Parts: sequence; structure tokens; C-alpha cells
Amino acid sequence: MNVLSITTDPELSTFRQYALESAGHAVVSLISEKDALRAASGDASFEVVLICHHVQSGVARRLIRLFRQNHATAKVIYIVHLYGEWPEVEADRYVAGADGPAALLKVIREVTAVPAASTGQT
Repeated sequence: MNVLSITTDPELSTFRQYALESAGHAVVSLISEKDALRAASGDASFEVVLICHHVQSGVARRLIRLFRQNHATAKVIYIVHLYGEWPEVEADRYVAGADGPAALLKVIREVTAVPAASTGQT
């Protein structure tokens, strides 16, 4: 799966990239808001976009808007710092970074799962 990981924290970027690649994902990690905005407007294809709480809220909202316009099938996951925080952005899903890589990988699996086809049976 192609994942775009966006944060302005280089250390978090490295850890996330390692965890995601270890789980078999292809990862592009960006630590510049300018590069992230360019990617949101670009042609590269990503199934999942991760936006970290270190990205300014206004920039995160703009990124999400651009991804929805230019990459409608990409699922956006916003990573809050701690469980219970209420972010000022509208993503497809949220996950607490403090919950670690296992929680992030679980949310990625959930947002990319193909819904079971309806069999018409009750």
C-alpha cells in the first residue's frame, strides 16, 4: 500500500516510516509543509495519507481539502498526540500517536478494508 506520511517532526517521520515499511507499506515521508502542499496538488497516488498533529491546523485543513479534490480515493488519517484530543480537522479517521505503531497500523487496515459484498441474505 502507498502511504504518504506528513509531519514537521523529523524524528517522528523516521519512526513512522520504519514502522510502516516494516509492515510492508511503501512510504513517502515529508517533513516540509511546502512539500506536503505540493504532494497534495500533484499526481502521485496514495491510498493513505497520514497527517500529524505537528502540522499547523490551518495547513492540515488545507492539505485535507486538496487531497479530497485531487486524490478523492485516498483515506486521510489524522494523528493526534494523545487519546481524547479533539482536532480541528476533518479526516476519515483519527488515531493517537501515543498509542504507538500497532494502533496506527490497525487504523490503516480498517480504512483500507474492502467492505464485504452484500449477499442478500438475512
